[in-house]
Amino acid sequence: MTAPPEARLEPGTVALVGGGPGAWDLITVRGLALLRQADVVVADRLGPRALLDELGEGVEVIDVGKRPGAHLMRQDRIGELLVEKALAGHRVVRLKGGDPYVLGRGGEEVLACRAAGVPVQVVPGVTSALSGPAAADVPVTHRGTAVAVHIVNAHGDLGPADLAALADPGTTTVLMMGVEWLPRLVSQAVLNGIDPATPVAVVQEATLPGQRVVRGTLADIEEVVTAAGIGHPAVIVVGRTATEGFLDVAVREATRGAGREALVTGGDSAADRSPAPVLIGCSHGTRSRPGRDVLRSLLRRIAAQAPGAVREAFVDVQSPDIAEVVAAHAQPAEARTRETGAVQAVVVPLLLSLGYHVKDDIGDAVAGRAATAAAPLGPDPRLAEVMAQRLREAGLCDGDAVVMAGSGTRDPEGVAQVEEMARLLGQRLGREVSVGFAYAAQPPVADAVAAAREGLAEGARVVVASYVLAPGHFHDLVSAAGADAVSAPLGDHPLVAEIALERYETALGA
Repeated sequence: MTAPPEARLEPGTVALVGGGPGAWDLITVRGLALLRQADVVVADRLGPRALLDELGEGVEVIDVGKRPGAHLMRQDRIGELLVEKALAGHRVVRLKGGDPYVLGRGGEEVLACRAAGVPVQVVPGVTSALSGPAAADVPVTHRGTAVAVHIVNAHGDLGPADLAALADPGTTTVLMMGVEWLPRLVSQAVLNGIDPATPVAVVQEATLPGQRVVRGTLADIEEVVTAAGIGHPAVIVVGRTATEGFLDVAVREATRGAGREALVTGGDSAADRSPAPVLIGCSHGTRSRPGRDVLRSLLRRIAAQAPGAVREAFVDVQSPDIAEVVAAHAQPAEARTRETGAVQAVVVPLLLSLGYHVKDDIGDAVAGRAATAAAPLGPDPRLAEVMAQRLREAGLCDGDAVVMAGSGTRDPEGVAQVEEMARLLGQRLGREVSVGFAYAAQPPVADAVAAAREGLAEGARVVVASYVLAPGHFHDLVSAAGADAVSAPLGDHPLVAEIALERYETALGA
């Protein structure tokens, strides 16, 4: 075998070196050769940190490692640093974990160098998206079981392509940097129809001496990870090859064919086979990550008691859109047969009053399909009980004035429902409760707060009861209205789930 030409790192240049998943001997030959020539090394927290101890005494090592929620150096500053060191005549290695171009922000660093006229080379690395599962005996592809791999940055919500990959029995999905967000990821997957029995493996510190592996399913992996104390860095693998004992010889059968023609498919989940109509919980979308978490936590509470499958849907801002979800679960009305039944899906508005979203968005989605829409959650005395609890948590005192703040609607029926809810809250608290709205309706919350402040006894406060379901834009508007205290939104509460299930049953005539 002819030896390859020796890799060279010239003065005034930068090399982005993929260091692999962590074990020092999984760096490439080229990457190691360049590292040994460097006089400045800018190093990540992940990757082959042990190799830094082997560098010469004159080598400057700059640690720019990132931990969840704690970055030693901003990404733009890292690019500036590489340029500064190269322009000073140094041989610079940017030692990165995994592969520079697989969720490693290597492209941003290359652009920073090229924009400054600094020559830069990139050395591919062994990405932990593939080597992490492999180290745990999880093949990401296997003839007859998995023919594709989908790699996801697991910060934030899963996108449509991610959910499609999770739903495909022939695809293995690898979730990177997601162990801290595991409850959020599981909630979104299950509420979008991914089978809770789907196998999951979580690999912590892959290829390092501290490597640990736990396995479960979407239904129990949160509890498994918590019980084992698994933390970051970790790779989450979802799909059939993550099954415990998948590579045991005794359970493997011969496979014929190639690609998708060789796949062995399974059946639907138990929830999808239930004769009960699907409950579609439809919320107003939000860009607030805590808000999305609250909504999904509430839906999972509902799902634990519902007779059939529960799915999420949204109006505005967020996907999946209500019309798409209804279409996926309810046939067009003309296609119904005696066997399919009259109603295949019930949309339960996780909204607190009537308005455009209930009457038009949800109404249009169910029109002409084997679906029906339930009433919104409010008004209901149980919501007054939840708001009273939130007000106590906010420190409501006997002499305080209370303003109930709704999100707002131009619909007269919706306004009347909010006003009725304020009456119910006043009845529950044993005091007068005035009303304000975050937008559209009158009076604005700020005006209602100012009016409530008139004539208050010394030391008394104005406290706002936030009549919204979850954190987000509308709660922010309420919080900025000038009150002395604002209660938390209704949130994930057993009584809210109870109302939603009751609305479902009522829509079915139960």
